[in-house]
Amino acid sequence: MIHVGIGHSHDLSTAGAAEEATRTAMGNAGIAKADIAIVFATINYQTEYEQLYQSVHAYSSCDELIGCSGMTVLTSVGEFEDEPALAVMVLRSEQISAMSFSAQGTAAEIGEQIQQNVQSQRRDNSLLMIFPDIRSVEPAELVNQIGSDGVTLPVVGAAVSGDATGAQMYHWKGKQATEGGVTGLLLTGNFKTEIGVAQGCQPIGKPREVTKADGRVIFEIDGQPALENFKNVLKLLTQDDIRRSGGTVFIGIAMDNENSNPTRGDFLIRNLIGINEEHAAIAISEEVKAGQLVQFHLRNPRAAAEEIRTIISKLAEKTEQHPPDFGLYFNCLGRGKGLYGAANHDISVIQQQFPGLPVIGFFGNSEFAPIGGRNFAHAYTGVFVLCSAN
Repeated sequence: MIHVGIGHSHDLSTAGAAEEATRTAMGNAGIAKADIAIVFATINYQTEYEQLYQSVHAYSSCDELIGCSGMTVLTSVGEFEDEPALAVMVLRSEQISAMSFSAQGTAAEIGEQIQQNVQSQRRDNSLLMIFPDIRSVEPAELVNQIGSDGVTLPVVGAAVSGDATGAQMYHWKGKQATEGGVTGLLLTGNFKTEIGVAQGCQPIGKPREVTKADGRVIFEIDGQPALENFKNVLKLLTQDDIRRSGGTVFIGIAMDNENSNPTRGDFLIRNLIGINEEHAAIAISEEVKAGQLVQFHLRNPRAAAEEIRTIISKLAEKTEQHPPDFGLYFNCLGRGKGLYGAANHDISVIQQQFPGLPVIGFFGNSEFAPIGGRNFAHAYTGVFVLCSAN
């Protein structure tokens, strides 16, 4: 059995907010001692991190505290945009072991440190959660370095955020709050994980096969010049499509070669970064190989709303036989009210499909999740992680 509870507070006192949120979480979990405390808080609480830690520790009896600052934090109660908020999730279970870690240095050095930290603990059922500071670590490079030992385990999480300028952001492990590098948590044990990735995009046309490519340059799609294919797709767009998307077109790459009919959630969304008229080619921000399926996409509010509903509905179907015990939602700073024009959009969709489920998360500077069995850094993405007892 997994005992989980969440709590939040808007108290302007750091000690008061941490006490209220932790007491609520512990009461909801129905436990006297927690094994893990995950804490996300808006930046105004960080200046008194010692009081934050002491209050969470005092009321959860938990040393394993991990988390970070977020410009917006969230729980299953709501997405607390534009207001101070401190959120706590506590967990206790004989089925799950947790190991927190922190690492500093270059992406390669951090990747090696993480591998060393987790290699003796990871099992078939493992989940790696990371909270990097993108001021010192490039997200995509970090993910590549974490997987450089050839061992694949799901990597989820988001890059820390803080104030509107990006000058203040912190992550924490135990008694220490730091800047730069990465903090994170490895969960192992007898549990199931399901992950949904919502990238806010509307597919255009249909999936097509790359028939000639070199690195990040696509020369042919379905045996035709890639640029000609791209121009034909643009003809499918209406003026309303263009207006809603700001005129920006992306490309989705199907990452599971065994899936011949990819749909939303199966594509890795990447930017188009160049056009070569001479060779009728297009350049993208990810390497692609002949044989992979690609599809052009638009990113807009309507597509984002449709996609998050589709992704969450699929997860509800997948977990019907093993209902989740808790969830984690890592959203992009570019979503929320700024995208939809209304508050609490994504968490409301989650609540409708998973009423009463304890969920915690924050809005980050980059998001992490696997697609097609490979881990990636994403942008403008919502990552929903569900964990349930086996």
